Amino acid sequence: MRAFLGIEAFVRVVEAGSFTAAAERLQTAKSSVSETVRALEDRLGVRLLDRSTRKVQPTEAGRAFYARCRLLLREEEAARLEAQALQEAPAGRLRVAAPECFAARHLMPGLAAFLAAHPAVEIDLVEAAGLVRLVEDGFDLAIRVTEAPAPGLVVRRLATSRVVIVASPGYLAQHGAPAVPGDVARHRCIGFAPLPWRDTWRLGSETVAIRPVLLTDHAESLRAAAVAGVGLAAIPDWAVADAIASGGLQRVLPACETPESGIFAVYPTNRLMVPKVRAFTDHVAAMLRERGLPP
Repeated sequence: MRAFLGIEAFVRVVEAGSFTAAAERLQTAKSSVSETVRALEDRLGVRLLDRSTRKVQPTEAGRAFYARCRLLLREEEAARLEAQALQEAPAGRLRVAAPECFAARHLMPGLAAFLAAHPAVEIDLVEAAGLVRLVEDGFDLAIRVTEAPAPGLVVRRLATSRVVIVASPGYLAQHGAPAVPGDVARHRCIGFAPLPWRDTWRLGSETVAIRPVLLTDHAESLRAAAVAGVGLAAIPDWAVADAIASGGLQRVLPACETPESGIFAVYPTNRLMVPKVRAFTDHVAAMLRERGLPP
């Protein structure tokens, strides 16, 4: 095992670009990381890193060694996860990323039951409109609403999401409802910054360019603005189903086909077998079915 000493420290230094940043990731002292890597170089008889006061970078030998070391660490992680998969009860910290509006409306209501059923699991939930880096940022899985998940990930489809055009009854009473897709461009519209429909809405066979009177990067704010009567909003149906049912919002142009996406659980390939990941994904899938989201 002596041959493996220092490999993780070396890899983290290369990835972080400094001993200080690597020490933070490894939760140890900078001096310890430096000494560990130096001892590795001494054992190998090869200089792996070029050190300067400004930066640390691998030598030619270091780059070749780094590529091999990354494979070793991935195999070590896969072996550890496989061993953990043999444990029957889900346990440990589960790091999950999900869109903020979706998390609040469709994950939070079921978390109490999940945590009660699996008391050895702790959840670290990160809510963001944009995509997170699963491997680099240490996520076990992410919930993504997208037409096509990125390649290279394991994907499980949980439900379907469709964009709907909505407005408040007050707004429609004052401004009228669009009768055809082209009418939308003459209305006050609310745009959602992270996605393509911020200023271009697909309605049936037509693509309508809008000029948003309000542009937001937060889905809950998009919903709130529509309820408040700011204008028309293009928003996923799961975000406004309750407001439509209660009469707080009304659909417009309901006969026009609008973009459809999937709601997916995505994870790195080596996370699929871990009990806590499998249990959480099963729970979310069942909960979305109970809440009426189509498969």
